[in-house]
Amino acid sequence: MMKIIRYAMLGVCSVFLLSGCSSGKEADTPASSTEIKVSVTAKSDPATSETVSTRSSDTQTTDTQTTQSSSETESVASQGGRLSDVQREQINLAFLEWAGQRAAIGNMAVSGWYFDHGAAGRGDWYANTPDGQVQVQNNGQPGKNAFPIRAIGGCVFYTSKDGGIGKQELAAGSFAENYSVKMDFTKPVSKYLLGDNGVVYELKSGNGEMLSTSTGFGEYADDGSIGEYTPGVAFQISEDQAAQEKLQELIQRY
Repeated sequence: MMKIIRYAMLGVCSVFLLSGCSSGKEADTPASSTEIKVSVTAKSDPATSETVSTRSSDTQTTDTQTTQSSSETESVASQGGRLSDVQREQINLAFLEWAGQRAAIGNMAVSGWYFDHGAAGRGDWYANTPDGQVQVQNNGQPGKNAFPIRAIGGCVFYTSKDGGIGKQELAAGSFAENYSVKMDFTKPVSKYLLGDNGVVYELKSGNGEMLSTSTGFGEYADDGSIGEYTPGVAFQISEDQAAQEKLQELIQRY
């Protein structure tokens, strides 16, 4: 009888144990399912994916535009350096014609007499700019190869005392009188220097300050060394974007 009771007890315990194991397995299943759902949600985020893709595309576009702009500038500078003296003169005259139209719109005058000098030595004449010295007159001392940039030409915008507008003949009277005969120094004056690197440099003056054809320029010594006559002021890169674009257009045309 006791044996029968013991067997019965063992049977009941077995049933409870099996039931507990089964319950444990069922409890594990939802946890595993929850982990999978979280993992899938974390991997699938369209908004984040689109943002990263857009930023990557914008960066590539910016890099491409920068590369193209740099290549165009290098191309213009390369072309400008190979220009002949005849081509330089043609570009300078074409730019002056264009400048004459611009000056007339602003009720100003413009002349090609932006640079000149009286008796001097045998050294080259030059101007200082943020990009280095620009050779304006080549006398072989130190010679054109010593300069990173050479001038194609230039012009000077001013207000004429006689009311003339557009392209004008500025030279009048003696050389000593220079600009003072026709130029109104009480109004703004701007000298434009056209570099063969495709950059327009500008020297602003006037507004009560007198200037002459040699203002902004210096001369090397007869032996090709830096002389005592250096530019008193430096040209800056002009903010006249239309002029910058016109010069580059003219250089590329040749």
